[in-house]
Amino acid sequence: MEFKRWRRVVHVAAAVPVALLAHTLGWGGGGDVLFLPDAAGGWTVPPGMYAGRAPTAPGTVEIRGVRTLSFDPAAVRTSRPDLFLEGNFSVFDVLVHLAERGDIALEYVWSDAAATHEIVSLNGLSGWWYDAAYAGGEFERPVVRMDHFPVKDGMRIRLYLDQPERLAAIEQSFREEVARREANGGAVIIPEVMIRGPRWTLATRDVVVEPTGIRSDVFRPDVVTAFDVLLALGRDGAISSVKLVWHDRLDDADHVDSFMVHALLGGGHEAPATEGCMFAHQTGSGVIEGFLVPHDHGTPHVHLSADLEALVSPEYVRWTWVCR
Repeated sequence: MEFKRWRRVVHVAAAVPVALLAHTLGWGGGGDVLFLPDAAGGWTVPPGMYAGRAPTAPGTVEIRGVRTLSFDPAAVRTSRPDLFLEGNFSVFDVLVHLAERGDIALEYVWSDAAATHEIVSLNGLSGWWYDAAYAGGEFERPVVRMDHFPVKDGMRIRLYLDQPERLAAIEQSFREEVARREANGGAVIIPEVMIRGPRWTLATRDVVVEPTGIRSDVFRPDVVTAFDVLLALGRDGAISSVKLVWHDRLDDADHVDSFMVHALLGGGHEAPATEGCMFAHQTGSGVIEGFLVPHDHGTPHVHLSADLEALVSPEYVRWTWVCR
């Protein structure tokens, strides 16, 4: 299988329907097009084929009611070497860096039950959570572990005192994920995986997800991502093909450096390559359902992409066809 720039002809396995090749998307920053399965029927991305840029440009942290601080990525080190490769780090690591620099007073602990670092107090107050925005994107309200959320160039982070009910739900969901993984002997098994296409829905249950190393430039080889869930559906035969595009940018948003799902076939259904449309993902559980902000819009809004969301063992992963 050959990989060409997406503005040129792309050679793919004969099993991939011609309909997926008929339309060239007009978004800026499109890189190589990758069709899966490959010529040998595999559902993995060759390691090292795509590499994002490690953060080097300064970012900012706004601490509501206190002040806004800047940080130099070169000075930040990760607290999760079990997840991140050297040169990559999380939102939580930025806070630790600011505390080490003497800009904030930060007390935190590691929770085995939730598999994450938890903030006990920041400047003497408890109950903090975060929003995050990548360069060119809008702030999103994640329910992702703070020490999982990767930092990119020009990132904006916002810390605020959140509702106790929301924080309690987030923590409970983390604990349920750890308990689920332990009950499955360390395996990541997603109880519900759903794909909502244009006027159709494909639902599967108890999907066994294994790491594929799709982001071997950012994560350790054994880290499972939300994108691995989609690749597991291909391995299991629930979907027959996907069209991935590597984006270094989206329109004017630079340093995107992620895969986007531009087309998909599965369960007798089709979501063809269409101008301004793609699949967005959402991970979650019943306990945090009322606190989620769904990704129901398209590419002008740059969010945490599925290939950069490291998973523990969520209750569900859902993919939705969205158009800008």
